[in-house]
Parts: sequence; structure tokens; C-alpha cells
Amino acid sequence: MKDEKFWREGMDGKRFALCSFRRSWFFGAAGILGAAVSAGLYLLITVALAGPPEYQVFSQYRIYFDSEKYGEIQDYYNAYTWGEIMKTDEVLDYVMEALPEGITKEQVKASVSVGAMNDVKIMPLTITTQDPELSETIAEAYVYGLDRFGHSIEGLSGMDCWLLEDAQEVPRGTKAGNAALLGLILGAAAGFFAWLIWYCLDDSIYLEADFENRYGIPVLGVLTEKRDALLQKELETALAVRLKGKERICVVDAAQAAGRKESSSAGSGPEVRPVKSSQEWEECSWPFDEEAVERMKQSGVLLLLPWGRGSGRMAGRLVSRLEKLQAPVLGAVIYGAKDGFLRSYYGYYRHSGKKGGRA
Repeated sequence: MKDEKFWREGMDGKRFALCSFRRSWFFGAAGILGAAVSAGLYLLITVALAGPPEYQVFSQYRIYFDSEKYGEIQDYYNAYTWGEIMKTDEVLDYVMEALPEGITKEQVKASVSVGAMNDVKIMPLTITTQDPELSETIAEAYVYGLDRFGHSIEGLSGMDCWLLEDAQEVPRGTKAGNAALLGLILGAAAGFFAWLIWYCLDDSIYLEADFENRYGIPVLGVLTEKRDALLQKELETALAVRLKGKERICVVDAAQAAGRKESSSAGSGPEVRPVKSSQEWEECSWPFDEEAVERMKQSGVLLLLPWGRGSGRMAGRLVSRLEKLQAPVLGAVIYGAKDGFLRSYYGYYRHSGKKGGRA
């Protein structure tokens, strides 16, 4: 028997594509599960576990640089620079002058931030706290503080507040859709790669070559679920030629030998037997008795292999048993194949109104 290392077999792209298509529901389910988990975690973190709501005051300042004295000094400032300057004592000392007692510098530092600046002369300033009144109070204090700061520091000639909005509650969970989309992509990708690993380790029989390449035993034909006439004719011809001159044929079903409860009658001896055959067909069931083994040695064995998942392991065990018993295997027949799968793979038409054969 050939070395049964099915994971070393070359990749059949068409087979892989068809098997992948048959599992598209799995990728979709994995993607939906990933989207639900991702969106759920996002909402849990940003809403349920985020603590009390926060309130934000947005303001905008016009910065006047002393270009006549210092030249292009604005080139030395950016959003990061102003974000740090807003938390320095040079600014906070003026801000604290306008704040009531009880508000500390640390509170002010934690609340202030500077957004992205599209124009170096326009600074967006945001105050965020868990109290709307506190946010507005600090924002108003910055109006006073930055006016003083703008006239006190070299390089600037002033800072005016152009816009000061009322406190607004910071919305939460606004990116749930993005989180769900990311989870959908990651979930589908994880499902695909998990299935890819399973595919590489799967020894199921979907095509004649799957069995022939592993064990060197010819597959005489395939029986589909809908009894494709073209494939059935091919099978009858192959059986007639292969079994010519045989008086008795022993038929062994791999599913029955493996103890599979749903051992299909679709591949039973009478159904794969050629119409004009004169041989005696005997179905041999596992475990074989001594007399059955002797008959198999004399007449040879025709294997019936179920199509699809798990069939490779069944076939491997049965071939190994027959090899140990020194019973010659004349060939194999695959039964229960999906018509759509084979039609897509081989490119033939089963409808009587269309002509054509295997591609």
C-alpha cells in the first residue's frame, strides 16, 4: 500500500475552491459571531464599564504671532506643542486666577486637551469633566487665562476666543458599527484559517484521484445521489471490463466495515452491478469469517466507498485489513456523491437536453 500521507499531496485548486464554497455558511457564521462578540465587547467597555458620563466644552482660539519682531515663529508651534503649553504653570497660573476655590491645578490639567490644528493660528481647545458646570467654569477661566498669557509671552501678541460652546455630554458607543465590521472580518478570517487547517488534515474522498493516489487501487466509477446517467454508464462499462472472466465478486462496503450506522444502501451490490453481468455478487460484511476470507482471496474484492467526510479514514482501515488478509482488491466504487460538486468539478451536463462530457 502506498504511503498514506495525504497532507503531502499537491493542492488541487478546483477541489479546494469547491470544498470552500460548500463551507461558505461556516465562514459567514464565524463572521457573524465575531461581529457580535466585537460589538458586544466594545459596548461593554465604552458604555457599561466606562463609569459616569462626561461633559465636554469646545472652544476655539485665534493666535496672533509677533511676526514683525520674531519672523516666522509660528513654524515652531503645532498641536502637540500647544497641548503641552496649556498644562504649564505659565498658563495655569492665569487660569487659576479666574477659578473659584476648590478646583485644583491637577483637575484642570486632566480636563484640558488641544485638537488637531489645520491652521497653526487656530487652536481648538476642549475641556472634559464629569460635571457640566465644572467643564464650563474651566473653559471660561481659560478664556481669561489665555488672554493674559497671549500678551505676556514673547513671540505672541495675543490670543482671542472666537468660539465657546455650552457643555455637551460625550457620546458613547458611537463606533459600534466599526467594531462589528472589524469583528466580522476577523471572525470570517479566523473561520477560514481554522477550516484551512482542517482541510489540510482531512483525508475525505471527493474525487477518484483522492483514493487512487493514496492506495494505488483504481476507482471504477462514481454513483451520485441523483444517479447521473453519464457516470452510471461509465461505471457499468468499467465494471464489465474490469470484472470480465470473474465468476464471483465479493463486495465490501467501507462504511459498514467501519461500523458507520448510516451505511448507505446506495452502493449495494445490485445497484453497482452491470445490467448484463453474469457474475455472482456476494456482499461480505465485517468482521469477515474464515470462509468469507477464502472466497475473497479466490474471487477478489470490490470496495464500495462512501463519498465525503470521513470516507478516507474508512477506506484506509479497510484497505489495510484486506492487505493483511492477502485479499486482492479489484477496484473501488464511490457512492453517494453530490451531483453538483462533480458537475462543477468535471464540467459535464447531466440534463438530457444538453450534450457534453467531462472537461
